[in-house]
Amino acid sequence: GLLVAISAVACFESSLADAVAITNVTAPYRGSWVVIWHTWGDPTFVNRVEIGCEYSISSAPATPPTITWLKGSFTDRQVIYKLSSSGEVYVHPEYAGRVSVPSRTRPTLVLTDSKFDGWGRYWCRVTNEEQSDEFGTDEESRLFWFRSSYDPARGDYYSFVKVDKTPVRVKTGGTAKLLCEGWGGKEASIVWFKGPSCTQDGNCNVYEMVINKTAEEHFSPDPGTVNVSPKYAGRASLGANNMGYTLDLTITDIRPADVGRYWCTNDWPLYFRNEVQSRDSQSVVVLLDDEAPSCDGKADGMYQDPGDCSRYYTCSGGWLYGPAPCLTGLFFNEAL
Repeated sequence: GLLVAISAVACFESSLADAVAITNVTAPYRGSWVVIWHTWGDPTFVNRVEIGCEYSISSAPATPPTITWLKGSFTDRQVIYKLSSSGEVYVHPEYAGRVSVPSRTRPTLVLTDSKFDGWGRYWCRVTNEEQSDEFGTDEESRLFWFRSSYDPARGDYYSFVKVDKTPVRVKTGGTAKLLCEGWGGKEASIVWFKGPSCTQDGNCNVYEMVINKTAEEHFSPDPGTVNVSPKYAGRASLGANNMGYTLDLTITDIRPADVGRYWCTNDWPLYFRNEVQSRDSQSVVVLLDDEAPSCDGKADGMYQDPGDCSRYYTCSGGWLYGPAPCLTGLFFNEAL
């Protein structure tokens, strides 16, 4: 066996249960609209709206997180405000002079001089720059509705989901069940995503589709088509009840590459008047549980500690020796 300096990313997957700092975002009252009634002819009326956001990061980072507010559906959004960890502020030109976030610790979005076309879904995203991956980035949304006596009601039925955000810890080869409440059934469109991840061009807004169920028209006998990503083929499935499909996701035969953040999204059934047409989403993190080293069924040799890849143990004649630490800064690679 060799002690080899390998990628810390490859090592990271083996010791997630202890190494990650998980970000959790909460949008208070997210199940209800933020509504403004415009008073025509009143020059003193100020179209001001506040959309709350709270978050926690465990364990807390030394550097401030990046705060980003976006507008649109989960799969089609634009950044309207961004406060980087360095203090640099970006504001979308359409919102110049009328958007602010007074506090980084409670990053409520304040909109002034709100416009009729400003209604829709607003997302609060918090990124721990010390761990700006799936575990360090979370977000939630709330809907804003601008209404007047001349403007008909919009979005009487809209997408809303509620995920059990307790991190799911599962052993390699085990089963993870991710619980999500919301409208299911055969008429609903249901999608679970995983991410976000980053591409080589620096785009860190990439989400991988895990499973997707298409929506069907009302009274159609077709329950909808379920598509599963090849990566999860034969392992990912949606829950079921007497109405058809539920939003719960089950993943069997868990692998190290499966760890990360999973997002539950849905749309209301097509037969409802649904003018918002924007998916809501909440997320839950899946972690590998620590596993004790074992020589059961293993040939004599040296193996990586499944709970800490900077350590290794030796199997000889069925007996286990170790684990022992690698030299400082090195990780153990069984293949080499």
